[in-house]
Amino acid sequence: MREGVDQAWAGEGVVYFARLSAERARSKMSKLVSKPEYKLMTIRNWSTTTRLLELLEGASGPSRKKP
Repeated sequence: MREGVDQAWAGEGVVYFARLSAERARSKMSKLVSKPEYKLMTIRNWSTTTRLLELLEGASGPSRKKP
């Protein structure tokens, strides 16, 4: 990770990674693409992540509607 550009922290079964968009050219995240582990990852931006959470929260419970 490049200080001032990249941040990473562990969660339960996940690793969270943040990068300053304005400094994306300086990020070391691009080196990850060449690693075999990259194929095992799912990467989402913050907007998609929060939308997925909304969908999951709305889908919980017995009153769930089918699409």
